[in-house]
Amino acid sequence: MEATSTRDWDMIVVGGGIVGCSAAYYAARNGMRVLLVERDAPGSAQSGRNLGFVRQQNRDFRELPLMIGALSIWEGLEAELGCQVGWQQGGNLSLAFGEADLVSRRAWQKRAAEEFGLDTRMLSAAETHALVPQLATDCGVVGAMYTPSDGKAEPARATRAFFDAALRAGVAFAFGEPVTRIETSAGKISGVQVRGRFYRAGTVIIAAGAGSAALLRKTGLNLPQEFIRATVARTTARPEPRIPACISGQHTGIRQDLNGAYLISVAGGEYDLRLDSWRHMRWYEATRKSNPDAARIDYLAPIKRLFPSRVHLPVADFAPSRDKPHPEIFRVEQASREFSRLFKIFADLQIETCWAGIIDTMPDVIPVLGPVDTSGMLVGTGFSGHGFGPGPMAGKVLAELAAGRRSPVDISALSPMRFVKDWTSSKAG
Repeated sequence: MEATSTRDWDMIVVGGGIVGCSAAYYAARNGMRVLLVERDAPGSAQSGRNLGFVRQQNRDFRELPLMIGALSIWEGLEAELGCQVGWQQGGNLSLAFGEADLVSRRAWQKRAAEEFGLDTRMLSAAETHALVPQLATDCGVVGAMYTPSDGKAEPARATRAFFDAALRAGVAFAFGEPVTRIETSAGKISGVQVRGRFYRAGTVIIAAGAGSAALLRKTGLNLPQEFIRATVARTTARPEPRIPACISGQHTGIRQDLNGAYLISVAGGEYDLRLDSWRHMRWYEATRKSNPDAARIDYLAPIKRLFPSRVHLPVADFAPSRDKPHPEIFRVEQASREFSRLFKIFADLQIETCWAGIIDTMPDVIPVLGPVDTSGMLVGTGFSGHGFGPGPMAGKVLAELAAGRRSPVDISALSPMRFVKDWTSSKAG
């Protein structure tokens, strides 16, 4: 149902990604009158452009409770929504190429097992090759970390499934124009401005991905959110043999999709300099120094935006996004080289298409999830390139909080206010 009036709503959700769509769905299931506002189309941004990993493995322990909760949703999601989203519980395999890799993975596996009861286990080189016999015997793998309960899904399908389920539950929508302002009155949320119209609500959820920080800044919250442009490529299909697990190599994530093609992407991407970047520069100093290639600064990005992108490969035609992120061919080549080295039997597969998405990242690389000081405003953003997996639970958390209930999982370390406190402390020091 398209919103045609400025009637009162119990809750307005800003953002039609997997977090926003699932929040709208669960809130409607709770009996709330919900309006979903999206500037483009559901899943047109990063929720429809990511690799499709659904993993608990190797996450920051502060966000692990959220992901563990999300997995319980994924396991029954197709039955709940009555729609196929490509869910497969084939595990996640993180390859090790030396002793340092093994040490770090053992440390994570030990804590995950002791504190969270995860089924993650370490594999020897022989066990790794037995699990994935397609791996080249001379690729340098000395072992791996494996979490059998992890899985994968098709991003665009899953996001659309939540949107369709939200519509069936009675959610209204307003698409095609961005929210220009979050309105407050006496320190409380009063609604949002869209298309020159004012939509009234006592609760607003900001789940607008990379657009969240600009909206929040207008309410007085300066969230140090940045953008990373990540490139993904898809090979031609090879339905057999199947590789059920998602695989993390030295630099590249690899997933076989339902049609047998392989999706590959180098971790990280391009940090395109913007006018806003200077505002947040100090927050990202440590990240840039520790791993400069993970977020390569493109100082010429403002100039490059004035010229058409030159990518000598077909670029996937997703639902239109006004961001128009362009893929980087050298990232495609980087991922393709590692894929061919790990899986020599697939070296003849051609790159069929590629695309890019905008990752909304935070300095500590964990999400921003929960209420802010402005009464009635909730935030779910900053998932830093790994928000697809926890997305459904993040949406459910926001819906429960909007209904005045407690979060079903521990999100105490994910508060949006943590940056306000850090900034105040640094200035005082």
